[in-house]
Formats: sequence, structure tokens, C-alpha cells
Amino acid sequence: MKKIISILLLFAFGFSSCEKDDICDANTPTTPRLVITFYDDIDPTTPAPVLNLKVQGDGEDTPIIFNSGAVGEAQYLANTTSISLPLKTNGDTVTYKFTYNANSPTPGAIVVDYLTFKYTRENIYVSRACGFKMNFVLDPLEPYVHTSDGSPWMLNITVKNRNIVSENETHLDIVF
Repeated sequence: MKKIISILLLFAFGFSSCEKDDICDANTPTTPRLVITFYDDIDPTTPAPVLNLKVQGDGEDTPIIFNSGAVGEAQYLANTTSISLPLKTNGDTVTYKFTYNANSPTPGAIVVDYLTFKYTRENIYVSRACGFKMNFVLDPLEPYVHTSDGSPWMLNITVKNRNIVSENETHLDIVF
């Protein structure tokens, strides 16, 4: 009888130490990217698609992939009114090279601008299953530095929202 009670107690303690698996829900917010919306200088109130835009991070070997279904150079080209760019989670600045008309056969039509974003980082605990996420706040005095090779194609840059906590809103407007 004592052996049966001992075995039952052993099983009871063994099962009581088990816990439910933690799985991070796919809908849980993660570290947001910087959302940029483009506007044509003819009508700066309506988003306009920027054509053949290639964006590459400073020090990165390959540009950002915008078209995962495409192959070759086409996977790096954006033809859209809005893009999302990741910010560094281990630093307070990041520089991107924006190449407009990147696949043009005419070298003079290809224009390059650089944007350096300055920000602070805020590490936020999400849950045990999901871990942490990072939110960003663009520097209030100098959120970006704009430089170009030659004549800039970005005519006006406006910070719409300094707090980068979601990808559901535009953070930066660029008129080209």
C-alpha cells in the first residue's frame, strides 16, 4: 500500500511541475520599422509612387529586399508610395543610401541621397513567450541628416511622428 501511495505521489508531483507551452502569437506587436511615405512635388498632398528605389544600409553588403518573389536586381527595387525600414537595435543612428531610378540605363538619371536617422531606443518587455521588443524615438532636434551625391532627389523631408511604436502609421514624409 505504501508503495502505491509513493508512486501516486511521485506522479502527482511530476505532473504538477509541467506547464503549458509558451507560444508567441503571430499578432503580437514586434519591433516596429520606420515607415516612410513618398509624395510628388507636383501634388504634395497625395502619396505618389517612387519608381525603382533601391535602399541599402551603410556597411551592408546587400540592399533591402522589397520584392521577395522577384529574382536578381528586381528584388531590391521598390515601386510604391510607402516603404518600411528597420532601425538598428544596438545603436542610436543608422544611415541608408536611397538610389532613385536605380535600374536606369542612363547613368545621369540615377540619383543617390543618404539619410542618417538619429534616435533613442526603448526596450519593452512583451511576454515570456515573445521576449522583448524595441521602440524608437527620433531625435527631437536633429532626427535625420540628409546628404546627396550631386543634386538631391529628395526635396522636402517632414517628420510626421517621432515615436516609432507601430508600423500602422507614417513616421516620415518625403517629397521628391
